[in-house]
Amino acid sequence: MRNIITLDVLKTMIPCEFEDYRNGGNDLRHALTHAVLRRVTAPGSWNIDCEYHAEFGGLFPVQCRFTPAHEHFHIVLCSPGDISPVWLMVFVSDNGHPVAVVRTLEQFSPELISHTLSLTDRLDSDGYPADCIIRTLAMEGAK
Repeated sequence: MRNIITLDVLKTMIPCEFEDYRNGGNDLRHALTHAVLRRVTAPGSWNIDCEYHAEFGGLFPVQCRFTPAHEHFHIVLCSPGDISPVWLMVFVSDNGHPVAVVRTLEQFSPELISHTLSLTDRLDSDGYPADCIIRTLAMEGAK
């Protein structure tokens, strides 16, 4: 396990390394999550809530929910691990429907993650409904 979690380390970690951090205890998981958050820019008015124990089910070593102030949906960032070999960005509405993977990333890319959050904020601010936001993000993520 690597002691200092730099951007280069995050970009080269493999799923089992993320799991090692999770299995290493709360302090290591906290350090990993904050290493990710330090590099991602979320819209200023959004809330960020991260999993440190099993608050969201404990499925991913890093799981952060980015939520606009109105709380009608979340964009959930999930790290690689036992469940997925890639980074996932998932749109989840406040009532759990719809849920859609809107971007996958082979390696950690704070620029693309931040861009996706910013685009979501713009579309939401412009009044687009959830299904349109999901389609637009999915098209963006397919590039």
